[in-house]
Amino acid sequence: MSRPCSDHVLTHIRDALATDGRVGELGLEVRCLARDGYEEIVIGGAVSTAERKSHVVEVAAEMLAELEIDCVVVDDTVLTPVARPEPGATETL
Repeated sequence: MSRPCSDHVLTHIRDALATDGRVGELGLEVRCLARDGYEEIVIGGAVSTAERKSHVVEVAAEMLAELEIDCVVVDDTVLTPVARPEPGATETL
């Protein structure tokens, strides 16, 4: 069984957050914090919609369950909506 904070586990969580359609966010930071004798996974970075943000912990927890790891997951992401161009707007260089 892997430790919750091994590079292997953190990479699997990062990949799941990028490829799972419920989150689909590249570049999220997945790190480990040791607190009072246990480790927790903290996910940070920017997500583009509230719906995606609502699934961050769920997707990470599912990956941990697949790896048979019982660990607390903390969502430290921030909502940063992507600006959409106005209809009919053109880009100038």
